[in-house]
Amino acid sequence: MAPSLTVSDPQLADAAAALAEWRKTRPRSPRIPEDLWSRATELADRYGIAKVAVALKLDYTSLKRRLASTVTAKRPAAGVRSSAPSADFVELDFGLPLAPSPCILVLSDRHGRALRIELPRAASSEIAEVARSLWQTRP
Repeated sequence: MAPSLTVSDPQLADAAAALAEWRKTRPRSPRIPEDLWSRATELADRYGIAKVAVALKLDYTSLKRRLASTVTAKRPAAGVRSSAPSADFVELDFGLPLAPSPCILVLSDRHGRALRIELPRAASSEIAEVARSLWQTRP
């Protein structure tokens, strides 16, 4: 068995001592108490599964599975927003469509003159004014 890592964090040292004490006093092969698993998963969340598993002499896969289940339990249900926004993702919504389609205006008169104007969607409200000013002008 590999030697355990030096336990420098007081919480990690306390958890290691609690597990060592439990191992000395327990009957053969009972399950680790939930309070000790809870401490181990909190530490694994902070320091990483591998380091905590070695320091506390726990099975890596068991600790990983328990940590995954606690993270899943803390996550809100689908469609439910958590009360605190996550710092991992910031959504910027400017109220604009992802790919605005241009507005194409083609104006022609009876003499065959034509004018093609491409406007962004935001400027499409000005089409009527452009058309009026074009038709009011006499050559």
